[in-house]
Amino acid sequence: MTDMDGTNRVPIKGREMQHQFVIRAAHPSDADELTKLAFLSKAHWGYPKDWLDLWQADLTITPEAIEGAIAYVAELEGKIIGFWARASLDSDQITSGWLFVHPDHMGQGIARALWSALREEASARGIQSFVIEADPNAVPFYLSLGAEKIGERESTVIPGRFIPILRIPI
Repeated sequence: MTDMDGTNRVPIKGREMQHQFVIRAAHPSDADELTKLAFLSKAHWGYPKDWLDLWQADLTITPEAIEGAIAYVAELEGKIIGFWARASLDSDQITSGWLFVHPDHMGQGIARALWSALREEASARGIQSFVIEADPNAVPFYLSLGAEKIGERESTVIPGRFIPILRIPI
């Protein structure tokens, strides 16, 4: 459902219709909340605290990063429960971006709804695909969107850890 203001309302799977999350464009003022969600979501996968500390710069979302990106948030009752932001570039090189969903809301269609909004805007901008570095835990999700693994690289901060590189078609 789309409201008159263009806000997308999406029912949460398995919940009654009155529980709907809203997809809206991210604002630079969301940066602190997005950063907190990024850390919470990443920690959900059981990574050690010292790894999370090493990833601090990568998990910190700045207002400037939002301003220059295609970025959407999912909100439930006024609280951000997920976001997807991606640099608005059509490139064969890895572009910066983030996808995180609150652990309590994973598996409820939030990432797919965010992808739908992101994809629509990317298509309108003439972007044909995104090349991303994916957390190994997220690879099955990206593959379900039609992504293909095109390589991997060794982490620059955690020796011996390899990060998949994927291309997601728009």
